[in-house]
Amino acid sequence: MNTQGFYCVFYILLLTMTVPSLCAHEALEDAPDREKRDMGFAVAPIAVYAGAAVSPWVWAALVAAYGLAALHKYHVSRTSSDNHSCANNRGWCRKKCWDHERIDRYHSDVCGKYYCCR
Repeated sequence: MNTQGFYCVFYILLLTMTVPSLCAHEALEDAPDREKRDMGFAVAPIAVYAGAAVSPWVWAALVAAYGLAALHKYHVSRTSSDNHSCANNRGWCRKKCWDHERIDRYHSDVCGKYYCCR
């Protein structure tokens, strides 16, 4: 298979994997009582997170959606913080930026409660 065909199949697969979560969200919105509707989480299918380390916020959403046994089956691990790269690998999420860095507020939303330091 050529490269263009591979990318085409890959992106179609990515698009179709999100459809079940969107349909579940719509079904929860149609629920008559508020408690069932508020239980919905916007997470991707569990196979997307296979072998990945996720932030505590995503971990909590995955545990609520799939359960702890499914996460251990797919080897999904939890990080201790939101400490990871940001701004397309040009910055790093930190609680406090170093002296030679500046806070990139545009990309800080992916850092949770940290700042994107560049």
